[in-house]
Amino acid sequence: MNIKWEERFGVIYTQNQAEGALLNGTRVEKVNSEPEDAHRDGAAGIIVGSVPVEDRGFPDQHVYFVAWDDAPAAGIPVGIRGGRVKALKGG
Repeated sequence: MNIKWEERFGVIYTQNQAEGALLNGTRVEKVNSEPEDAHRDGAAGIIVGSVPVEDRGFPDQHVYFVAWDDAPAAGIPVGIRGGRVKALKGG
């Protein structure tokens, strides 16, 4: 796997597009949030990259890097498991 990693504001992420993943540029919303999560269900963002997960014990097939819309972290990509985001309808 050849993944190009980038750094922005001290955050490491990729803009690679994993096979079978939601496409980069897809508008998504947070789902299945947990009490300690910074973003709650319904928070909107955009996928800027994804990587496949090859661990059979991992419940999701991809990790996405999402730039959430809200401040203060707006535009800074955050890694999140695939089962915690879904494509926004009409987005």
